[in-house]
Parts: sequence; C-alpha cells; structure tokens
Amino acid sequence: MVNYLPMAPEGSSPDCGVVTRRSSRLAFWTGGVLMKTRSNILILGLVLLLHPGATADDPVRTDREDARPLTAPEGEAMWQFAIMGDRTGGPAEGIRVLASAVNEVNLVEPDLVMTVGDLIQGYNSRVEWLIQAKQFQDTMNRLSRPWYPVAGNHDIYWRGPDRPDGEHESDYEQHFGPLWYWFEHKGCAFVILYSDEGDPKTGRKNFSDPACQRFTERQLQWLDGVLENTASLEKVFVFLHHPRWISGHYPGANWRAVHDRLAAAGNVEAVFAGHIHRLHYGGNKDGIDYFTLATTGGGKAHDYPGAGWVHHWNLVTVRPGGVDVAVVPVGSLLDPRHFTPQRRALSERLLSGDLVRFSEAIPAPSSPIYGVDSVLSLKNPVGSTIRMQIKSPDGRINIPIPEVVLGPNSTRQLPVKVDLDEVLLSGKGELPVIEVTIQFDDEHQRGVVVPTRRVAINLDHRQWVARTPHGGHLVLAGRGECVKLTSAQVPLAQGAFTLEGWVQASDYSGRRPFIAKTEGSEYGIFLTDAVPSFMVHLDGKYHVVEAEGAHLQSDRWHHIAGVYDGGQLRIYLDGNLVGSKSASGQRTLNRLPLVVGGDPDKNGNAVDTFRGTIDGVRLSTGARYQQDSFTPAVDLPADSRTIVQLTLDRSLAGMVQVEATRGKDPKVARIVGDGRCVGGSAMLP
Repeated sequence: MVNYLPMAPEGSSPDCGVVTRRSSRLAFWTGGVLMKTRSNILILGLVLLLHPGATADDPVRTDREDARPLTAPEGEAMWQFAIMGDRTGGPAEGIRVLASAVNEVNLVEPDLVMTVGDLIQGYNSRVEWLIQAKQFQDTMNRLSRPWYPVAGNHDIYWRGPDRPDGEHESDYEQHFGPLWYWFEHKGCAFVILYSDEGDPKTGRKNFSDPACQRFTERQLQWLDGVLENTASLEKVFVFLHHPRWISGHYPGANWRAVHDRLAAAGNVEAVFAGHIHRLHYGGNKDGIDYFTLATTGGGKAHDYPGAGWVHHWNLVTVRPGGVDVAVVPVGSLLDPRHFTPQRRALSERLLSGDLVRFSEAIPAPSSPIYGVDSVLSLKNPVGSTIRMQIKSPDGRINIPIPEVVLGPNSTRQLPVKVDLDEVLLSGKGELPVIEVTIQFDDEHQRGVVVPTRRVAINLDHRQWVARTPHGGHLVLAGRGECVKLTSAQVPLAQGAFTLEGWVQASDYSGRRPFIAKTEGSEYGIFLTDAVPSFMVHLDGKYHVVEAEGAHLQSDRWHHIAGVYDGGQLRIYLDGNLVGSKSASGQRTLNRLPLVVGGDPDKNGNAVDTFRGTIDGVRLSTGARYQQDSFTPAVDLPADSRTIVQLTLDRSLAGMVQVEATRGKDPKVARIVGDGRCVGGSAMLP
C-alpha cells in the first residue's frame, strides 16, 4: 500500500512542498484582483459623473441624498479551518452523521479540515481495521479541502491474536499518516501530537494506566524543535486526541511539561482534543485556549446538546487580531440550492393531514376494553418513495410494524390494536395516539424528514351515554380551564332564548364570566364580584341586566338563568327574578365558540376563566321562565326547545357529551386544560 499523507493546504509555505500549487493559485487570484480593480475604477467614474456629490473617499457609494451614512467593512485578512470530533463508539448510522458533517463543511469551504482522533471503531485486528479505515477515508475524501488525521486510541489499539509491536501504529502510518507532524499555512503552524505512545518500558498501551499517559522524550524533543522552527509564525494550533489537561482524567500525564513549552513559545493560540465525547472548555491558561470536542458520529452518553453531548464540528476563524471558535451542530447548516420547487411541493404535500388516519371510529366504551381492533390507513400521494416511522408514545396502541416503506402513489392498510383503559375512562387521560415521522429523499438523494405528527384514534360517541344515575358536575381548578363548544354546535336563531346553568365557587371577586359567546356580539352570563348579570348584543350594542340587591354566596350551589323574550332581558338567581330591563332588536352574531367557564377573545381563546364547579348548562329557544319565580332543576330531559344541554355527569378523554334534540346524534365538547367531571349533581340547600 502507498503511504497516505494529506496534501498541505493551499497557501502553505514553500517548505511544505506545494510551490507549484501555490504559485498557480496566486497567479489566478492576482489576475482576478487586477480585473476587479479596473472594474471598480470604471464604476467609480460613472458614479462621480451621475452623482457629483460622491467622492472617492466615501465608504459606501450611492446617489441617494440625506440618508444615514454607512461604513465599508474593514479589509482585515481572515481565513477558516474546521475540526471534526470523534467518530468512535457510535451506531452504524454514525458514518452517516460524519457524511452529513462533510456535506456541511463543504458549504463553508474552509481552508482545511482537522480531526482529533478516534477516526474508526478499531480495537480489532488488521482485516477489520482496514475495512473501517477505508470507510472513514472514503467519507472524508468527499471534502472539497484537504483533511488531516490525528491518532486516537481506537485507531491504534489492537485486539485479537498476533498483536504486533506498536499494535496498529504501523497500519496507521501506512494508511493515514505520521503519528506526529506539523505543517505551516498562511503564517500559522498546525502541530499534531500523539497521545497514545504507551508505557515506554513495556510498550503496553492503555490510556487508563498512569504509566501510559506520558509523552516520551523523543516526542518532546521533536516538539522543542517544532516550536523553535515556528517561533516567527503568527499563531500555532496544537491537536491531539487525549485532553490530558483535564484534572483527574490523566493522573500520570506529564502535560505540564508540554504546556510549559507551549506557553514559553508565546505564539500558541489554542489546543484541541477529543476522546471524552462531550464538549469541554478547559479555560485560557497563559494565553492558550483549551478546547475538547464532542462527537461527529461517535457514541453519546446522552442526547443533551445543552450539556455538551452533541454531534458537531467546529469552525475556527483566524484573523490577525485573534481567533474565534464556533460549535456547529450537525444538521444545522443547509444548502440553499437543495430547496427547489420540486422539493418544496413534495414536502408541503407530505405535511397534509390525510396521509395517516384511523379508518374507522371506535365505539366509546363505558368500561375498559383491551386489544380493540382498528386499522391505520397509510397513503403516499407523491411520486417518490417515503418511509414512515410509527410509534405509540405510551404503548396503548400495538403497532406490528414500526417502519413502513410506501412506493410512489401507493396506499396500505395496517391493522393495529388499541387499549381503552381506566385512564381514558376516568376523563383525565387523552385519547391513545400514534406519532408518525415521514422521510423521503430529494432529487439530490439527500434525506428530508417531515415534522412528526400525532394522530389520535377516533371515538364514536353515538352510543355513549354520559348521564349517570347519581349525576355529576364539572370541576375547573386551574387557569385556562373551560369547556368549548364550536359556533356550529349552538345554532341559535334570532329571537327569544334562555341561557342557564348551575355554579359554585369560593371566590367571585373580579371579572367572572360564567357562560359566554361574547366579543362585541352575541350573549353571556357574568358573575363579576358575585353579582349575576345577563347581556345580549342587540342592534349594535350590549344590553345588560344585573341582579338588584342579590349576591352569590361562596361555596354553595346557585342556579343562574338569563332570559331574552324579544322585548325584555331578565336575570334569575335560584329561581327568583332579581333584575329586568327592556331591550329589543337583532342579535349581533359571531363565529366564536360558546365557552363554559370563561369568555372568548377575538381569536376564540378563553379569557378570565372561572375556578369552581359547574353543572346543568342549557341553551334553549324561547323564554322558558316568564314568572317571578320557579323551582330550578338539574339535568332535565332535553325537549323540543333545547339547543344545547351539558349534563356534565361524565367526561371521556377530555370530552363531555352535548345533548341535542330534533333527532340529532349526541355530540361532544372539548375540555380545555385539566378540567374533569366528578360524581354528584348540583342542588340547592
């Protein structure tokens, strides 16, 4: 095999053996600069002719007058290099993470790319080692710029019989490059050290053994020579695998001897290492920054970027005034050329909601049922193959196949089994759901992931009986909790109507909406500061009637009814008329929800939500109560005048039953937040 040593980067010194490449590149760019300069002279001349106010000293040129002046950027020289973290220890798909990082680095086009060791899994004999080395090299060779290896323990340690002296050191130097070396680029030096020389007495290699954690005199003497030869250079960057400066990790290390040499040199800017698979900044010591990289496809103890466990590569920007280091998580850089009209149309179509659905609704149960048969309908509406990953977050849906591949414009029916358990029936739990992630390859054969969607089972409530023999009521205990009915569920015509319900609370202070469809329109009952009021928006303004001299008492049930008969508003408390007011006109309509336990804002969100208990809410056509008093009842049977009736006896998966008449099937309304129904009906003392 031919020894592999990466070519020195463009712009390196003649000592690195790239005189021809450098001269050719310089000639090309010299021509470019001259051409650009001549163009600027012509443009400047035209600007001066067209805009006499401009001068050659203006930093930014325009023919606009009286605008805020702008300054041109400084002509500071700047260049960049990238660094890859450990590849070792990751799953098989880790090589795809490295490949993605390579694609991203190619978007930035740095001058060169460094590594920090553990390039392969290793810990094997020669045949497996060669296969892994080729896989890594084939991936890294897709870089548009030269890259440089650093030897780590996984690249060197041998496992198996017939272990040679130096283990894989000979293999590494034959196929990757020298164990330690340096090169110059743009007035800076890159120094690569080898931190797995092992025990100098026995040749044993074990980074956990203090006897194996020291640099040999041979390498230290070589470093002395390098620092002497690079003394005139502007900056020096040092790379190795083991971060031996981290306190407690390497008790036998002689890093102090290395650091003292680097500090004495005076031009060492930063040291970079890997191995620990977690980001770590070792601080600035004697003017030298110490950085430890995490992984670029390697194994991670946690998926926790905020704590340093992240797949990434580093981008280093070098300027005369200093150095900036940035961590770039893999997957965060995108190629704008990939966002073609074809990809846009494909991805948008795959966002639509009809790709995954439960084909039939499951009858709502009255007792727990396990293993209910259902069917997932899967559809691929596009001309490319897609992959669907399907899972049940809480395990209540048994999915026989976690990944389904659908060919272009194809469908599939996937049988599943669903558990309708006690949590669901308690009214506290949500409906069982699946999470579906869709992936496809664009025209460049690059994978695209569509955002994960959650699809809940459908419940058929037609046979669900929400009334119970002993009744029940709704408990709203937290901020934002309420029950919402859509505007379509409350088709109240113009004319007389009655709105009523039962309520109990410990505190009525402040603004207290009870049942409302208000927002510059419609109607509502409010209990503000313990005073019941009823309002209807007629002919462009609100007409409000308040209880006169009657107040709600804390911690006891009250029945509140608001009546509009076409000519008068009336408010009843516990069956007694406590206020009336003349009012007539056309009711102003809206499409907002009817909120029980709050009132809607212009976006339909509930505000000033109520904290307490509610029961027996009913909306009816006509004036049900015309006399001065009546005996309130809880959950009377719905009749021909009932538009909406909420018994609130039982909740199921965040829903309550809506009883309606005229032969319509029962419907459900959504509980917002953690509200729930508990046993026991409201009643007067």
